[in-house]
Amino acid sequence: MRSRCTATTDTVCAPCQDKYFSSEHNHNFCKSCTICNTRKGSVEVKKCEKTSDRICMCVAGYMPDVRYTLGSECLLCPEGSYSLGGNENCRPWTNCSLLGKNTLRPGTKTDDAVCSNHVTQPAASQSATPAVNLSTTDHKNNKSTAVFSPSRPSVIPFICPDTNSPTETNWGSLSLILICLILLVVSGMSILLLIIQAAKKDTKKRPCRNNHQNGRSVRIPIQEEQIDSNSSLIKN
Repeated sequence: MRSRCTATTDTVCAPCQDKYFSSEHNHNFCKSCTICNTRKGSVEVKKCEKTSDRICMCVAGYMPDVRYTLGSECLLCPEGSYSLGGNENCRPWTNCSLLGKNTLRPGTKTDDAVCSNHVTQPAASQSATPAVNLSTTDHKNNKSTAVFSPSRPSVIPFICPDTNSPTETNWGSLSLILICLILLVVSGMSILLLIIQAAKKDTKKRPCRNNHQNGRSVRIPIQEEQIDSNSSLIKN
C-alpha cells in the first residue's frame, strides 16, 4: 500500500520495493525482509520475495536466539552440548559412562559422543592386582601405563608413573630435609649467641651494684659526724 483512502480519494496500492514484502491482503505497508546474520551462525535457505519473507537457519553447532526472528541470530552451543543445525536447540552429549559403555569418540559442538556397542561389565573374580594394561609399556623409553579399575561399570583411565625409571629421583623431599637441618643449625647458633650476650651483660652490672653499696656505707658515717658536730654546737 502506498497511501490510505481518504474522504475524497481511494486507497492506492503499489508493489513492494526490493528487500520488502507483504504476505497477505491488508491495508498495511510492506514489511522489511529478515536479515540472516552470517557472523552469528545464520544462513539463508530461502530468498526474500515480494510476497514472502526471507527464511534463515542456524548451522550445526549453533541454536536460535529467541530474541530475534527464528534463525536470523544464533548462539554457539555451550560446552558439553551439540547441535546438528536446522534451528534446533543444543542437546547434551551422551554420557557413555552412565550407560556402562566406553567412549569411542568424545562429543563436539556439531556431533554427539560415540559409545561402544557392548556394555562393559565388571569381572566376577580378579587376582591380587586387578588391573588391565591397555598400552604397551616400554621402560627404556619411560612411557606411562594406562590402567583401568574393574570395580566400577564405568571404566575411567588414569595414568600411573613409571616407578622403575632411574631418572625420577625424589629431589623435593631431599631438599626439604636439607632446608630443615640448616634452619635448625641457624636457630641453635642464634639461641647460643643470645645466652652469651645475656651472661656478659649480667657480669657487667654486678660491680656497679657493689660500688654503689660501698658509697652508701661511706656516706652514712659522714652524715652521722655532721649531726654529732651540730648537736655539740647546739649544746654549747
